[in-house]
Amino acid sequence: MPRLNPIYPFDWDGVDDFQYPKDAQGIPQVWIDERWGLQYNPITIAQYGLHHLRMHFKNKDASALQIAQTAGNWLLQNARPWKHDALAWIFQYDLAFYGPRAPWISAMAQGEAISLLLRLHEIQPDPRILDLVRRAVIPFQHEVKAGGVRSSFPDGSPIFEEFPTDPPSQVLNGHIFSLIGLHDYLAFFPDDAIQNLWQQAISGLKRNLYRYDLGYWNLYDLHPTHRLASPMYVLVHIRLLRILSDLTGSAFFAERADKWRGYLTSRWCRARWLVGKTIEKIRLRGYRQHPS
Repeated sequence: MPRLNPIYPFDWDGVDDFQYPKDAQGIPQVWIDERWGLQYNPITIAQYGLHHLRMHFKNKDASALQIAQTAGNWLLQNARPWKHDALAWIFQYDLAFYGPRAPWISAMAQGEAISLLLRLHEIQPDPRILDLVRRAVIPFQHEVKAGGVRSSFPDGSPIFEEFPTDPPSQVLNGHIFSLIGLHDYLAFFPDDAIQNLWQQAISGLKRNLYRYDLGYWNLYDLHPTHRLASPMYVLVHIRLLRILSDLTGSAFFAERADKWRGYLTSRWCRARWLVGKTIEKIRLRGYRQHPS
C-alpha cells in the first residue's frame, strides 16, 4: 500500500509550462541575470519532476516517468553536506531582489525535493533516498541565522523561508510548498519533532494568513517592499490553500481559498490590483528586480 498519493497534489496547469532550456541530460536551467546566466535551480528541477510524475499517473505516460526519474536522479546526485549534518540543495548564485548571497538554501527546494524523491522511492525503492531525506529535513528545525530555513511570524509561529533573507521575505507559496514536503516526510518517518513543528506551522499559518490578505488581493510575501502578487500567484495561493484544507481537514483554508478566488473573478478587485501594481512599480523603480 503506497504511503503517499503518487499524484502530487499541486497542479501546474495554467501556472507553468516548463518551457526552460535543458542541458544534455534534459535537466531544466533558469536564466538568472547577465552576471550568472543559466543556472540549475533545485526548485525548478523538483517541480519539473513532480509535474511529469503527475502526467505519468494521470495519462499513463511512460516517457513522463523517465523525465521525473531524471530530475530525481539530479537531486539525488546534487545534495550536498550542509550545517547541522544536513544534506541540502545549495544555490551557488546570488539573487538580486531579495539579496541572498551564494551559498544559500531554500525551504521550498528542500520540501519539494523530499516530495519528489519519496514518490520515486515508492515506484523503485532506493535506500539512498531514505537516507538523504532524513538529512534533508534537518534545516527545517533551525533558524535561518543558524543555517536553517525557519523564521517566525510576529507572534512567534514558524514560517519556512523560500529565500533566507534579512529582513525575512516570508514568501507565502514557498512556505506552503514546504509544508507539503513535511507532510510527505511524515508519511514515511515517525518523527515527533517534525510532527510538532508541522502542527505549530499549520496553527501559525491560520493565525497569520490575514497578513497576506489586503481585502481585495494578496501579497506575494511579507518582505518590507510589500509587493502585490500577480494574478498567477493568487491562483497558486488558492490551489495551495485547497491542498492544505485536504491535508488538515480544516475548512479554514478552503474558506480562505474561496474568498481569494473572489478577488480573481471581481473586475473591481482586478482593477484595484492593476492600479496598485502600477504604483508599486514606480515605488520600487531602481530597486533590485525579481518577478512576482
